[in-house]
Amino acid sequence: MKNTLIYLNPVSAPRLVWLASVALVLLVGCGGDAEVAKLRKELGDSDSGTRKSAAKDLEEMGVRAAPAARELGKCLSDEDSKVRYRAVKALSKIGRPSKVAVNELCAALVNDSDDQIRSYAAKTIDEFADEAAPAIDALTKALSDDFHKVRYYASKTLGKIGKDAHPALAELEKLLKDKDESVRKSAESAIRRIKKKQTSTSP
Repeated sequence: MKNTLIYLNPVSAPRLVWLASVALVLLVGCGGDAEVAKLRKELGDSDSGTRKSAAKDLEEMGVRAAPAARELGKCLSDEDSKVRYRAVKALSKIGRPSKVAVNELCAALVNDSDDQIRSYAAKTIDEFADEAAPAIDALTKALSDDFHKVRYYASKTLGKIGKDAHPALAELEKLLKDKDESVRKSAESAIRRIKKKQTSTSP
């Protein structure tokens, strides 16, 4: 049998690698990853220490923990801030598959009192920015957050969303005078990307 060489477009290769990793995760999930299944159950335990430990273990698994994304999303409303923190960090490590918890991430981004939790919520939404249109309102509100990392990730994500994020332009323009340089640059880039996509799709 002759060897067959498959040539990949360098641009699409990273995307294919990501798709392959997600496919593997789904196959593992369908096959019943016993460890992930056990931790998913523990996320609903009555003991906050058990919930926190489970979320931390899932965080360390990275994308392999994708089947637990919905349960981790529910933990973002946990009464224990340590559980919420570990849950949002786990979602950030899972990355793109965390989009199933977009509603919970938006709620955490806007309402959580912990700076780090809001920051990780914004960072996680950025992982699936091209599918984050449902998060535009929450991201726009986050542009006025007291914590600079939240403002940074919110503006960055809105820029990736593109033309659909045009309602956020007024708030983004306010950030051009932000005291934090990274926020100013992120806002400037976001405004440019949103306006560019608006122009390219105009009749």
